[in-house]
Amino acid sequence: MAHLTVAVSEGAIKKAFEVLVANIAWEKQDSGDFGPFTAGYHIKGHLEGGDVDLRNDGTIRVKELDIKWDKLEVSLGLDIPEICVGGGCINMPWPIPDICLPEVCVFSDDPDIGPIALDFAAFVAQEVSFTGSIDARYFNASLPVPPGFNPCQLLQDVLIDNSIIEPVPDHNQWQIFINPQTVDIDLFDFPDIVGDLIEDALTAAITAIIPGGWVRDLILAIIGGIADLIRFVLDIPDEIDEWLSDLFNISFGLLDFLTTLVLDFFGNCVPIARIDDPFEIMPAEDSTSVLLSGATVTLVPVAIPIPSLTINVNDVEMVATADVGG
Repeated sequence: MAHLTVAVSEGAIKKAFEVLVANIAWEKQDSGDFGPFTAGYHIKGHLEGGDVDLRNDGTIRVKELDIKWDKLEVSLGLDIPEICVGGGCINMPWPIPDICLPEVCVFSDDPDIGPIALDFAAFVAQEVSFTGSIDARYFNASLPVPPGFNPCQLLQDVLIDNSIIEPVPDHNQWQIFINPQTVDIDLFDFPDIVGDLIEDALTAAITAIIPGGWVRDLILAIIGGIADLIRFVLDIPDEIDEWLSDLFNISFGLLDFLTTLVLDFFGNCVPIARIDDPFEIMPAEDSTSVLLSGATVTLVPVAIPIPSLTINVNDVEMVATADVGG
């Protein structure tokens, strides 16, 4: 039979969740060489909004959590195979000099174009939702910190420095986490306007390095137009926006990065509630001073140990029940 019961309303959990969400931010950059082109990104973002729903099956559902991009910069560079037109000589009988045609070559540099950098932050919108169970984990302050890299350390330091969460305790605690079991994050949805921006930028860059007049006309006749050249060199489908989505979601793994970020933050780094062990039921300031053998003695705080803790969730509140004493 439980000796201690603590109930936390859905409204209180929502308030705690809002504080955590307001302080999740990230920044990451990377680049890669993909043969005929190079690509890179520099992203910076944060979370906003979201709705928390306690459910009778013992889980918490977080939905419509907006991913807001402060920077979503994409850079592309092209190494286009060299194209030469003209050239060659017509041998004429002596004493007529040979007739040599001028040769013009384009795309001789490596890379020929770029990197072209465009920031898509204003055009990309995403949402994240997840369903999680509630886990009660025991924090033993006497145990040494495990060696190796701690992915939560930087996040915890920032939140502690800004008084968002309590410092790492120097005493034992029960810590309550949302443990995401299924995470649903939209793929990077590059709408048509984003594909058009990239294609327009590449077209302008290529056109700028092709000489005008007959040379440009001949080169365009050979390759069938700038758009065809771009798609041929990059080996991409007709829909450049779909290609961009695959490049950054799959090749660079940004979707995995965001999923891991959400899983680590809520599942491992920041508890939504803490219960000290032993649990103080009467603080020192509420104790009564008594006269003992002519001396005034102030009673010490009254605290009880919590050897076990069980968390239950319904659609109204989260209830922690514990056996106390031991």
